[in-house]
Amino acid sequence: MSTVARPRILVVDDDKALLEALVQALRQMGYEVLGEHDPLKGLVGIGSWDPDVVIFDLKMPGMDGLELLRRALLIEPELPVLLLTAHATIETAVQAVRNGAYDFLEKPFDLTKIELTLQQALNYRGQKRRYQLLAETTARIGTFEGIVGESAAIREVIEAVTAVAETDSTVLVTGESGTGKELVARAVHVSGSRKEKPFITVDCAAIPDSLLESELFGHVKGAFTGAYRERAGYFEAAADGTVFLDEIGEIPHVLQKKLLRVLQEKTFSRVGESRQRTSEARIVAATNRNLEKWVAEGGFREDLFYRLKVIEIPVPPLRERSEDIPLLVQHYLGRLNRKLNRKIQTVSPEVMAIFQRYPWPGNIRELVHLLEQIMTFHNPERLDPLHLPAYLRSDSISALPPESYASLKEKLLAEVGIEYFRKLLGYYRGNVTRVAEHAGLNRRHLSRLLQHLGLDPALFRK
Repeated sequence: MSTVARPRILVVDDDKALLEALVQALRQMGYEVLGEHDPLKGLVGIGSWDPDVVIFDLKMPGMDGLELLRRALLIEPELPVLLLTAHATIETAVQAVRNGAYDFLEKPFDLTKIELTLQQALNYRGQKRRYQLLAETTARIGTFEGIVGESAAIREVIEAVTAVAETDSTVLVTGESGTGKELVARAVHVSGSRKEKPFITVDCAAIPDSLLESELFGHVKGAFTGAYRERAGYFEAAADGTVFLDEIGEIPHVLQKKLLRVLQEKTFSRVGESRQRTSEARIVAATNRNLEKWVAEGGFREDLFYRLKVIEIPVPPLRERSEDIPLLVQHYLGRLNRKLNRKIQTVSPEVMAIFQRYPWPGNIRELVHLLEQIMTFHNPERLDPLHLPAYLRSDSISALPPESYASLKEKLLAEVGIEYFRKLLGYYRGNVTRVAEHAGLNRRHLSRLLQHLGLDPALFRK
């Protein structure tokens, strides 16, 4: 039968009687303990015994406490060090904490306080080790919970995800359409203690305003026309998991107050009932809007905005992390090969140079759709420039000012033909937001393009 390893505590104190008493007390608490009265032997023990936490006396003959701390952290930079100190040396202990010690404990020590502080230090140690493992894995394979990339910009995203994963804080993921905001939201969920709990995605832009309240909070029988039976909403379905509110900027003003109450008081009620229900779900929201500007224009409640923006994780557009494009291309080539039964191994250096030069107004979503389009019609071992659409082979693409990207793409998509958008509108039942996401277009630009093509989304909603 396997056993769980006990945490290791190294204690260093020149007072042999105090050392023995502390070692025995810690062993009774269930720790594996090594005691040393010589500071130099204590330093050797850090390297050879690999303790989880070190406790040492601040004042010992032969070595100043600050020097001992410095040497200990040189051996193991992430090691939590607790200092035992008399009241007269509090000032030195505070200085040691500033220099990297985890905390200090006053003599005569309180065993309850020591146990509490040890638990906190061990939790800190565990989080550091988990993050180090995640960072090493990410550096090795270039992915983290579905987020692909090694650029400084994407590492900042991964660090933010790791930092908030074990908290219950509300997270707002911001960024342009197609940048991978849902992947970031899922990474927050699966990296924390809720990973085995439900992850419920709500597309606030895709659900009609008249139905959104019922979808979020549920309804009772007879609450409105068509409510033939009682139904739980997404918050109840999520239980103590995560509710991901995608495109939160599109939520109607009348619902914003009810959502605010969930955030503030953890309570809500189904449509048509007065009973208060509780929600322990964590909320992660995402938007491609400038919510601060939307607040100033009166479209979004200021109090809700600040409640959502407890932690903000901005996701960079693809044009600001072009060094990640080779990794992204290889990642999606593999996925699309399986999906389309292709055997394309790589792209030529010329194609990669074009990909890294192109501004990708639709971000990663546009890259994936382009690869799928190319691989649908071609199946060589390597993608070369001749396999690319004409607009990507044009040298003029890199010379376009940023404001021309959307206009250029509209022109190119219009040239594809009415049938392309007719099929998308039929598939998404006239949902312009979904069609825009699929095509990698801004919703406003797509609406203008559909009008130009004479396609009315309302005709596809039945």
